[in-house]
Amino acid sequence: MEDVVVTGMGCVTDLGNTPDELWNNLLAGKSGIGFIDRFNTEAYSVKFAGQIKEFDASPYYSERDRKRISRNIQYAVHAAETALKMAGIEDPKTAVDVTRAGIIVGSGMGGMEIYSESSVNLSTKGPRGVSPFFVPQAIANMVAGEIAIRTGWMGPNWSPVSACATSNHSFITAADQIRLGRADIVVAGGTEEAVCPIGLAGFASMKALSTNNEAPEKASRPFDTGRNGFVLSEGAGILILEALSHARRRGAKILARVAGYGASGDAYHMSAPREDGEGVCLAISLALKDAGIDISQIGYVNTHGTSTPRGDVAECKAVFKAFGGKIDNVKINSTKSMTGHMLGAASGMEAIVTIKSLINQKLHQTLNLENQDPEIPFDCCAKGAVDHKFEYAMSNSFGFGGHNSVFILGRV
Repeated sequence: MEDVVVTGMGCVTDLGNTPDELWNNLLAGKSGIGFIDRFNTEAYSVKFAGQIKEFDASPYYSERDRKRISRNIQYAVHAAETALKMAGIEDPKTAVDVTRAGIIVGSGMGGMEIYSESSVNLSTKGPRGVSPFFVPQAIANMVAGEIAIRTGWMGPNWSPVSACATSNHSFITAADQIRLGRADIVVAGGTEEAVCPIGLAGFASMKALSTNNEAPEKASRPFDTGRNGFVLSEGAGILILEALSHARRRGAKILARVAGYGASGDAYHMSAPREDGEGVCLAISLALKDAGIDISQIGYVNTHGTSTPRGDVAECKAVFKAFGGKIDNVKINSTKSMTGHMLGAASGMEAIVTIKSLINQKLHQTLNLENQDPEIPFDCCAKGAVDHKFEYAMSNSFGFGGHNSVFILGRV
């Protein structure tokens, strides 16, 4: 089978719209979380999020089209274009064999805003009030279709949808296509536009979100005894995955190796994690077997770490169990402590952070970790960014419905 490598990265986040900007802000301990100003939150129990406030889609879309194209698609197009340029692909239509170049980019929620607005229009104005753009802009798979239209890439093309595990599942599926010889190169990742009225209302109604309206930047506090829910966020995270032989022929710079991956189901509950951690342990063991390494070789875990009371403990217990309790040489952190939870785009962004950590041999802090939960025994990088030598890193991502995904990356 073909070895798979990463040759490009791109993102849209509340801490910056390039991998370098995101990374530098994480190292500085900056939070991207703040009060929502996109819509009136007076009637909402939660008034803050990781809202994208500095994003310019004008290089890709006219003003007219920006009003028609769903934000999740715009975010993904920017991230994909950025990643392709980093990979040294200036003209996607001529740089590679387009019949062997794929797009596998998903979204947990798709075009939420147009779905919500069209439902209101149907109720108040009748069928003629529904936009002709409703269907193509609401469906979650349109993001992969749009990127393919722009690049001309005709290879494997679809959109995984597995809630917060979506991006990792995109990477897993894309890497499989390359390993099996069905593609040479794939744009892969996830995107989300959930900071909108219906998104905020839905998660708030579940009591899933932190309600720390007094200090939004302190609301996301993974592993801390004071955590009380996650912070809703949005954006996109994209990787260019490529066959090693193809990357070498192009003379591309290799950023990281895709060592292995694993996926499993909890088969337990629609939103709560298995308390015994068996689903997560299974995904980890499958990823390690696929990578052909021992867990002692993993030096860093970028956790799912959402800042929920049950989720953080369940994940850390599972990881502790997978390590057999031997955790002296591993460190963990949670990027969501600064970005909030980007849902289907989260593991896309976190893969970028994991790769930056591998390249720089440095880990960002877990912000707001002041009183570590005694049930979480790991070094969580609570006191600031740290230097750390390691060869392999693991990025975890889990979705409602019990979808578990583990992505292992290796240093070049």
